[in-house]
Amino acid sequence: MSKSFQCTIITPEASVFDDEVTYARFPAWDGQYGMMSGLSPMLSSLAPGGLRLDQASGSTWFLVEGGFAHVVGDRLTILAEAVTPAAELDVEAAEASFASLRSSGPSDEVDMDELNRQRQIARERVHLARREAGYTTGV
Repeated sequence: MSKSFQCTIITPEASVFDDEVTYARFPAWDGQYGMMSGLSPMLSSLAPGGLRLDQASGSTWFLVEGGFAHVVGDRLTILAEAVTPAAELDVEAAEASFASLRSSGPSDEVDMDELNRQRQIARERVHLARREAGYTTGV
């Protein structure tokens, strides 16, 4: 059996998760990182995307909207701007939000970089909502 390690997910509003896991996969600014017990210390900026946590009971997915991942010893700490459990995502609402953002352009309130970030979050929200609902096709 795989060794487990402590994983904590914290947002500015609350502690979202704090338990032992056997594997974690998180979206970093330079790609996906997978972690098992014994990973070297690291600090990485998170990109918007899916965070997967494996426990004996199965895998749990979360939508992470940016932040930092910190590994030290046998502990992974996710300090996230916002996190939503995939089980709470609605496919129709996610698709509508993504469609709206795809058709919008930059404005005085939102520059192109922020618009692209919001589009990436919306795309990941659709992907995770569909995964959770059992869809087999991507965005």
